[in-house]
Amino acid sequence: MRRRRRRSGLAFFVAGAAALLGQARHADGAPDAELVAALDAAGGADVVAFELPAPPRTPHLRAATVTGASTATVLAVLADPGHYRALLPSLVRSEEIGRRGATRVVAWELEIPLFNLSGTLELRPRAGGFELALTDGDFSPGRLVFDVAPRGDGRTTVTLDARLDVARSSFLLRHIMARSAWGEPAALSAAAWVALRATTSRAEHPQDAAAFRLKTPPAAPPPGQPDGRALSRPAFAPLAAGGAAALVNLAPSGRLASVAVSVASREAPAALAARLAAPRSWRAFPGWRRVQPMPATATSAVTVIVEDAIPFVDFDATWRAASPPGSPWWIAVEGAARGAWFGWEVFPSASTTEAVLTMDPRLEATGSIPRRFIEAEPLLEQGMSLALAFVDAVSATRGGAK
Repeated sequence: MRRRRRRSGLAFFVAGAAALLGQARHADGAPDAELVAALDAAGGADVVAFELPAPPRTPHLRAATVTGASTATVLAVLADPGHYRALLPSLVRSEEIGRRGATRVVAWELEIPLFNLSGTLELRPRAGGFELALTDGDFSPGRLVFDVAPRGDGRTTVTLDARLDVARSSFLLRHIMARSAWGEPAALSAAAWVALRATTSRAEHPQDAAAFRLKTPPAAPPPGQPDGRALSRPAFAPLAAGGAAALVNLAPSGRLASVAVSVASREAPAALAARLAAPRSWRAFPGWRRVQPMPATATSAVTVIVEDAIPFVDFDATWRAASPPGSPWWIAVEGAARGAWFGWEVFPSASTTEAVLTMDPRLEATGSIPRRFIEAEPLLEQGMSLALAFVDAVSATRGGAK
């Protein structure tokens, strides 16, 4: 009987969402045209656009993905705060406590390893989507604006515009974010990624009793190498002009394949490529305290020994050059995250130079805190990797490590 009621409720919300979609005609409900164009050029990856400079303003970003679920089903997922726990397993409270017209007032609490976050939000319907306005508590003031639209191939585009006061959160998060001037937009990217992907995952598995998550544990990635060519395509120019653009590539298993972040620079392409090719540029990565290059020998390539100064994680590693000079990428051959890799590419454009950092950092292997976060919410494997790639890319090109 309970399963029949759940299906009946879903059907009710799908019908209501379809009616809402049918009324959506004005520009406010249309998905972000810049994001959609970039998504079409992304080769199957998800797209994230960061607004820079962020400090000291509240961080702001936009993100987009494609799902096989219908637009009505995605809207139905967002329309029902009473079932938000089926989006986020760590959401221990999502309770409607009042209404103002079509707006629902919802009290929420999120259980995260070592601490909880809580507050109040207002769920506001809009043409083609919903706005979740955080009005009190952690992350407030802030908003998450979802827009949903059908695609010509029968799938659905879902975009998210996110602006949250992430500094208004737990001591642990504030301590981690304080490691870099770019810590707050990095933290926002992880939260926004989880919100976006949790929504589409629920829409793709609407009859599951609980939120669908991958059961396959993270593992060392197959050998990879940087490929940021998609970020050099014209469709990404408007996103890069606003600050930074990123791609999140998933493996066929659904686990992380790589994250790529593009940052605009005023340096000449040759000078920027030479600077980023030198391991001493890694000192700009937040928390990389010691970077010691070791010369190549007759039997081994150049290696670099790294020691970190980051609490709760272990980034100590020995990195080996895995490509010829000029287009360097590196792989961790010793250390907790053995098998992790990253690399730079530089693309000249009409008025700037684009520096693209691509990586798979294996965060689940870097200590008990990242591992516990990912175990609690598997989507944080990609979300935290996106945050790390962003803060490293911007710090190396613009500075800002503390």
